[in-house]
Amino acid sequence: MEKQRIEAYTLMEIAVAMLLAALCISICYTAFGLIGNYFNAFEKKNSSVQTVLALNRAMHTDIDRSHYLLRTEDGIDARQDSLLVSYHFGNEMISREVQGLRTDSFTLTSSEMNCSFEGRDVSAGDTLDRLSFVLSLEKGAKVPLLFKKVYSAQDLFK
Repeated sequence: MEKQRIEAYTLMEIAVAMLLAALCISICYTAFGLIGNYFNAFEKKNSSVQTVLALNRAMHTDIDRSHYLLRTEDGIDARQDSLLVSYHFGNEMISREVQGLRTDSFTLTSSEMNCSFEGRDVSAGDTLDRLSFVLSLEKGAKVPLLFKKVYSAQDLFK
């Protein structure tokens, strides 16, 4: 009587298949980790850019709506009809305070703040028509911002 052989994979073939599967899994895991790191870096950079854009938009709106700008010890005041918007430039944060309503904070580092009126530097309490400063982002990136206020004769006589 002849023994029938059962067709099956040998132990060596199974070991090679498991090795190839492990190799594919490790490649996929590494690629997933790299893509995750790239995405996190992208999100972080995008978040800081969104913060800069939000600050830029808020300051342009407040400066355009204001009748005049005053220099303060740590920032500026934008005086509107019945509203006062104050910007305070700290070490690690710029805050926007709307009198009696709310305070917004932008986690940005500012430097090189210059305030002037008709080309001359101004001190605290003086009116200004030009504000410039530099925002420092991660990895040494710097974003210069410049704001100008055009006054009417009526605004200046108030």
